[in-house]
Amino acid sequence: MMELVATSIGDPGDCLMMPMPCYGGVFWDVGGRAEIEVVPVHLTSKMEEGDTRPFQLTAKKIEDTYNKARAEGKKIVGILLINPHNPLGDIYSAELIMDILNFCHKHSLHVIMDEIYMMSIFDTEAKYTSVLSLPNIPDPQRVHMVWGFAKDFCMSGMRCGVLYSVNEAVNKAVDALVYFNMIPGPIQHILTEIVLDKEWLDKVFIPTKYSRMREARSYMCDKLSALGIPVRKSPSGLYIWADFRKYIQPLTPENELVLFEKFMDAGVYLTPGIEAFNCGEPGYFRMVFTVYRDHLEVGMERIAAVLKDCAENGLTKPQGANAEASANVKEESLEDLLGLLQGRISSSGWLEETRTQNWATQNPVALEQFKQAMKSQEGSGDK
Repeated sequence: MMELVATSIGDPGDCLMMPMPCYGGVFWDVGGRAEIEVVPVHLTSKMEEGDTRPFQLTAKKIEDTYNKARAEGKKIVGILLINPHNPLGDIYSAELIMDILNFCHKHSLHVIMDEIYMMSIFDTEAKYTSVLSLPNIPDPQRVHMVWGFAKDFCMSGMRCGVLYSVNEAVNKAVDALVYFNMIPGPIQHILTEIVLDKEWLDKVFIPTKYSRMREARSYMCDKLSALGIPVRKSPSGLYIWADFRKYIQPLTPENELVLFEKFMDAGVYLTPGIEAFNCGEPGYFRMVFTVYRDHLEVGMERIAAVLKDCAENGLTKPQGANAEASANVKEESLEDLLGLLQGRISSSGWLEETRTQNWATQNPVALEQFKQAMKSQEGSGDK
């Protein structure tokens, strides 16, 4: 949906501002077929005047980025915001949103507000403001809200996006383009049945989801605290923004990837900040906690083992790691990350070592548990 809106409001070579670190897929969403450039509004751990916390977005930072880009000859057509934020988990206040809307109105800029995590706010005391709920929006013709089922309904991969805009030209353009992105009928039927069952959503699904999110996040935060890993206090999201800088010495982008590789070799996936989210400084990882509890426990045990090894032996590259790929840090974060993973598979013994036969031999207890689970599933299917 972001691609369709971006294509509708800009031309190839135009630019959209976006706070960073942020969801790295946006480079493909707006930069692929639409060929629109992303101009980062860099947020850092170093607090500036007026900030109350690290990585804080302010209207001034947006204005400074806009002025710098214009001075470089770039044509800015708008800003893309994710609220609640990915990966920081922040919620933008109504005051901040209005400040941004007023700035954009002053410069005739579009605002794409991605609210895909709007129902993933587990903190009961947090106050969330949708852009659609604001009175007296200064330029409603240039404000476009997008949302999707994937995150809030725990259905990643079930592609179905929503656009709300009062701009007739944008709606007509998206309507023409969406012909090539239509939602299959069976998926439409499934999602319709879900949203029509309002009683189940309000009394069962949403309360259960929030309760499980709070429990899982608390567990992960406690384990990270015991390891000396600071985490960002945030009220929303399916993930935690964690600070691993104490284990990355010297603190460089290259060594962030070394730690990433060590986690991968230990069988746990943590998303590195620079490579995946265009973070302006090394040492931060996004950790998803919305998984089964037993998976979470095993993952935290593996993380603890990796960090223990780093503390005792230093940050050394894991055996078989692709040194050339890990040392080559470029701007195209997601592309580089995929290249790194492909390099590890093709240039090491990783694929051979993780064949089914080898895994079964090395993990007899897990294999037996898997067999029992499969038998249980078969029994359920017969009933």
